[in-house]
Amino acid sequence: MRTRDVVELLLLSLLWGAAYLFMRSAVPAFGPAPLVALRLALAAFMLLPWLLWRGGWASMRAHPWALLVLGIPFTAAPFLLLAYASQHLTAGLVSVLNATSPLFAALVAHHLAREHLGRWRVLGLVIGLLGVVGLMWGSASFKTDDGRLAVAAVLVGSVAWGFGSHHTRKHLAGADALVITVGSLLAASAVLAPLAWAGWPVQSPPLRAWAEVLFLGVASSGLGFLIYFRLLRRIGPVRAMSVTFLNPVVAVVSGALYLGEGMSLQMLAGGAVVLLGTALTLGLIGPDTRRAPVATSIS
Repeated sequence: MRTRDVVELLLLSLLWGAAYLFMRSAVPAFGPAPLVALRLALAAFMLLPWLLWRGGWASMRAHPWALLVLGIPFTAAPFLLLAYASQHLTAGLVSVLNATSPLFAALVAHHLAREHLGRWRVLGLVIGLLGVVGLMWGSASFKTDDGRLAVAAVLVGSVAWGFGSHHTRKHLAGADALVITVGSLLAASAVLAPLAWAGWPVQSPPLRAWAEVLFLGVASSGLGFLIYFRLLRRIGPVRAMSVTFLNPVVAVVSGALYLGEGMSLQMLAGGAVVLLGTALTLGLIGPDTRRAPVATSIS
């Protein structure tokens, strides 16, 4: 792991960790489909001029089916499930449940790509997940009676992201990170547009909700996806997706600042365990991880 990779992982954790709060805050005003469609379309059209300037349009046209698969079941569907769940769960609980994504990515990589994880990386995944659970134990709650269905929705989305990382490595190995990002976002936006039109709110959302959607689209999805795919190519899916372990830590801190949520010793201790598990998974500590191969098939 190079210093640049660690810095990008931390930046990504800030962008994606704060996104849970803004999604939780904005989804009542927009509804799930309009919110996600706007978020992903903003990200796509923010990055599209850069793609055209770099001459990446031809490369994107060379992978139409792979980008459609990545954009619809592995991008649009998980984001729609998260937005739905955000209506019924706290932002912290959504981030905790979504932190299972690295575990599913590890299982998919192990069984489908025959990637050897090593004892220490497996231990890191387990510790990180336990830390996430401990971080929010007793502090997360359902907002509505549909809480259990919302929990299932987040977990299904996490499974989809696990398969999506494997799909990217297998079918988009030669594609540039910007091509993957813009192509998947355009496909997701297109398939969600009719749903957004049908579900557009009768009452115009307030200015604060629009500002939150702007952050979600430009910062979390646009810049965040670009950083994620760059990391996916350089350090592999398990290590790249382990950034999800840091998201609940960011959600707790930003929740205290943005939503007025309290911080406790339990939260601080849980955050420390999360960071330990993340370090083990990333290979920053532990003797076995130094021998564990980092995926280079998409480098």
